[in-house]
Amino acid sequence: MLTRWRDHVLRHPVLGAVELALTWQLAVVAAAELLPSMSPGWFPGLGATVVNLISAAVVLAILRSWGLSRVTGVTTLGRLSRWPVVLPLVAVAGLSALPGIAGGTAQLVGGVALMLSVGVSEEISSRALVFEVARPLGALRGAALTATLFGASHLDNYLFFGAPLGNTLWQVLTAGLFGFCLCGARLVIGSVWPLVLVHALADYLQVYSPGRDPDWLQALDMIVNLGLGLALLLRGRSASSGANPPKVQAS
Repeated sequence: MLTRWRDHVLRHPVLGAVELALTWQLAVVAAAELLPSMSPGWFPGLGATVVNLISAAVVLAILRSWGLSRVTGVTTLGRLSRWPVVLPLVAVAGLSALPGIAGGTAQLVGGVALMLSVGVSEEISSRALVFEVARPLGALRGAALTATLFGASHLDNYLFFGAPLGNTLWQVLTAGLFGFCLCGARLVIGSVWPLVLVHALADYLQVYSPGRDPDWLQALDMIVNLGLGLALLLRGRSASSGANPPKVQAS
C-alpha cells in the first residue's frame, strides 16, 4: 500500500504534497484528540511534546519506507560549512527575547523539550518530506507550495484548539514565510537539523517572551524570511542546475 502511494506521489507532486501535508496534520490532530490529558506540574507541556513526537514518528516511518531518509536531510548533517546561512534567522529570533523570558522553572525547562519536538515534527514533515515531493516543480515553486501548505497547517489552532481567528490567520502568513525560507536553507545545507534548531529557538523565544513582538520586529521577520529564502533558493537552484532532484525509483 505504501509503495503504491509512493508511486502516485512521485507522479503527481502537487497532489502528493497536499496529501502528505494532510497526513501529518491528521496525525497531529488524532494524537491530540486520542491521548489523555498530560500536563504534570514538573512538565506542563508533556502532552503537546508527546503529540509532536507521535506525528514525527508517522513521517519518519513514511520516509524510511520510501527510502527518502537521507536525500531529505533527515539522516545527515549536510554541509557543515553552510550551517551559518541560518544565522540571520537566529539573530532575528533573538530580538524576541529583548523584553526577557517569562515563566516558571518547570515551564521554561520543559519548554525546551516541547519546542524541540515541534521543530522535529514540523521540519521533517514539511521541509523534508513535503518539499522533497514538491521539488520536481522547481525550487521556487516547490518551496512556495510547501510554504503555503505549512502556513495553512496552522489553521488547526483555530479549528481544533480554540485560538482566535485573527491571530491564526496572522500565524498562517508568518509561518508560511518562515517555511519558505527554511526550504531554501534545506536546499543549500542538505540537512533538516539546523532548521530544527532554528525553528525550536524561534518558537521558544516567541512563546516565552512576555507580550507580542512589536510591529517593527514582525515586519523585519517577514522581510528577512522572504529575502533570505529567495536568495537561498536561487543559490541552491544554481548549484544543482542541470540535475534533477533525486527521486526514489518506482517499483
